[in-house]
Amino acid sequence: MMTKQELGILILAGGSSKRLGCNKAFYELNGKPMIKHVLERIAQLSDEIVISCKLNAKELKKVFPAARLVVDKTSERGPLIGLLSALPEISSDYVAVIACDCPWLSPEVIEFIFLRARGHDGALLRWPNGFLEPLQAVYRTRSLLKAVKRARGKGINKLGDVVNSMEDIVYISPEDLERIDPELKSFRNINSPEDVYKYDH
Repeated sequence: MMTKQELGILILAGGSSKRLGCNKAFYELNGKPMIKHVLERIAQLSDEIVISCKLNAKELKKVFPAARLVVDKTSERGPLIGLLSALPEISSDYVAVIACDCPWLSPEVIEFIFLRARGHDGALLRWPNGFLEPLQAVYRTRSLLKAVKRARGKGINKLGDVVNSMEDIVYISPEDLERIDPELKSFRNINSPEDVYKYDH
């Protein structure tokens, strides 16, 4: 079991998507912005929800007033930049780092990953081909921040490479998560209107 005080939630609300024609966070799915689907699903897990964004802060606040917004004002892009800005704002020992474009995210999946991460520097899904899912993952907050800073100092810009540099990571198999989320829809993100049709039918 976990308490709402043990885990912070950090949502990376990225910028615009050419294929979607708008900021991913605001792409409407079943009459609601995509990020609202994510927020409504995971709000039960934590009292601390932080959204990292570059633009549209006022609009994001309207979507979910209970969330705290951290606006990244640098010109650089990418998840590591958002993490550098937002992780210092997380007071919980552990943080779930979540993309804004995964509307079918299961809170039970995040709780399972947290329970595996507890006592370690993080836990995440690793596919049989070795590919990692560094988002929809849980990390020890201070360990991830330290690893991101170290990676940036070496010119590393990919979150997957940051995870590979961390020593105490628990890798979870798809089979473990399929007991909770049989189709693993928690890891399906939306990059185009075609994805909505493909995944939601």
